[in-house]
Amino acid sequence: MRTIQTEFIEKGLKQVDRDVLSNGQANISNKKKETFSRRELEDLMGCNRPTYRRVGGAVRNKR
Repeated sequence: MRTIQTEFIEKGLKQVDRDVLSNGQANISNKKKETFSRRELEDLMGCNRPTYRRVGGAVRNKR
């Protein structure tokens, strides 16, 4: 089964580089990977947030 994009290319309705199609590397980006430290990852996940509990109807710190 063909896709609409390949049909457009075959009919000449869409201009595409033939080199890109033959290599199969159309969506590869050269974006620099961002590295996080352990502390930054824990902050993003919420590991260092204060915890609370209910004591007699009131909400208090657990620590």
